[in-house]
Amino acid sequence: MVLPTTTTSPEDADPIEAPRAPKPPGNRWRKWRARFTVLLLLAGAALLFWLIRNDRADDASRLDLGTVTLTAQPVPVEVAQAGRVSVVSVTAQQQVRAGQQLGTVEVATTDSDGDPKITKVTVSAPRAGTVVDLPVTVGSTIGPGQPFVELYDPAQLRFEAQVKLADLPEIGTSMDARLEAEGITRKVHAVVQRIVPRVGDPALLANTGADPDEMTVVLVPASADDVRGLVPGMRFTGYVELLTGKPGSPRLVSMGGI
Repeated sequence: MVLPTTTTSPEDADPIEAPRAPKPPGNRWRKWRARFTVLLLLAGAALLFWLIRNDRADDASRLDLGTVTLTAQPVPVEVAQAGRVSVVSVTAQQQVRAGQQLGTVEVATTDSDGDPKITKVTVSAPRAGTVVDLPVTVGSTIGPGQPFVELYDPAQLRFEAQVKLADLPEIGTSMDARLEAEGITRKVHAVVQRIVPRVGDPALLANTGADPDEMTVVLVPASADDVRGLVPGMRFTGYVELLTGKPGSPRLVSMGGI
């Protein structure tokens, strides 16, 4: 049997799809650039979140001290008798050794016959230290109780800060502190030592202008190098690192400060 032959006309044939033109290279570059931009935005958002979280963690582990002042205990060098200053051998911020001559005072006395006599008395440093300020001037008159000059021991420098009573329980002895001041490129390391108790009539203390809701916290330099070249009276800002300190160190509030 012969099958009938089917003839397909040109109109009934499937259309032939024309070959597509290749995409220009610029389209591919724009696609990868968009993907890269999205990745950068995601990375930036992740970094910002990490920084914010770390900043919050740092804030929670630090206590701001506000203004911190470098102080020293002055050692007045006095004379036993009234007299006129004739020689001054030191100047401000000069370091002196124990027994070093600081100057001379002329004391008016009388001899065994009652005649007036001028005795030159040497003023010497009772201990090693640094001259706080300018001594008395030549020609001036001083007497007992009036210092010829004041010294301070650089090894006894201290930092003092005013801390709110509510914040004292967070601070413990031996905690580390970081301080900085304008004009100093390095950070100064200090250690919490104690609080200064309030002694005296509360009414009189109120007249001093001290904030009743604050107490003075004393910090000591971590090393002599931390305060080398610094002078009393300098002001700092800084914070206490609350996660530091020796285990079991007492909190300031438990030391009888309140």
